[in-house]
Amino acid sequence: MQNKFTPIELTQQAIFNFENIKECLKGLHDVLTITIPSNNIYLKIGQDNIEALYQNFLELMTNEVGAQEFMAKIKRFEIDLDIPLENFLK
Repeated sequence: MQNKFTPIELTQQAIFNFENIKECLKGLHDVLTITIPSNNIYLKIGQDNIEALYQNFLELMTNEVGAQEFMAKIKRFEIDLDIPLENFLK
């Protein structure tokens, strides 16, 4: 199956998606800092998790061969994409 988008359009979409991911992570951080007192351990745990998520995402995206194989496994349904967040993502 051939993609109907040009490489430039695909790159622009990828950049758009990346910027959205950054904004989502910033939004999560803002929610944590607004709703949880600065001396609360849950704030630190949340911040650590957001930072780890971002670092892992960057590592995945800069590992070109690994990312391509990962995407192939997703397409072959070898990797479960479900994240049980109390059915939040459904």
